[in-house]
Amino acid sequence: MSLATKTKTIKTATVRDRLLGEATKLFAQSGYRGTTVDEIVAATKVNKRMVYHYFGDKEKLYHAVLIEAYRGLETVEVEALSHTQDIATLTESIVRSYFDFLAAHPEFVRLILWENLNDGRGLAQTDSKLSKDPMLSALNRLLRDGIAAGSIRPDMDARHLLISIIGLCLVYSSNRYTLSQALRMDLGSARVRTQGIRHVTQLLLDGIKIKD
Repeated sequence: MSLATKTKTIKTATVRDRLLGEATKLFAQSGYRGTTVDEIVAATKVNKRMVYHYFGDKEKLYHAVLIEAYRGLETVEVEALSHTQDIATLTESIVRSYFDFLAAHPEFVRLILWENLNDGRGLAQTDSKLSKDPMLSALNRLLRDGIAAGSIRPDMDARHLLISIIGLCLVYSSNRYTLSQALRMDLGSARVRTQGIRHVTQLLLDGIKIKD
């Protein structure tokens, strides 16, 4: 590859990444309908035709933002699944990973909220379908092992357990500001997040285990 070709490739990637980055911020802030292509290109400081060149139109750019956001979460989930020796270790790993990811990516939280307000239409129209199959497979396997060993409740359903994990972790970020005011505690602080990780993990494990 020639130097000129390499330089062009780097510039192409940079412009596309910049568009994705600024679009993510703006879509997270105002939602799909509340964001215009003009605002995105103004924030990116590129010509408007760059959006159509790289993505086709505003809708496809929004889809690319969603795919990129969920890929980031999937990377975290794959890492958490590397700790699957027992249900306690996996639960703690998942909870900690979700807390850390959601705290580090507030735009992701807002994108989720906007998507649910719009009945998930954006995700439904993307080519990359959202799936929790790897996480469900790991939870199913460990639940089966625990049930067979007599340590896990036999009525446990991995799907509902995963919903509980996601919900308990997400609320610390999605409702951070209202709960911080109502409870007079800063849900954004490292101390409260550490307490939350410990609390949620123990709550989940106490709920799925058979009492001695």
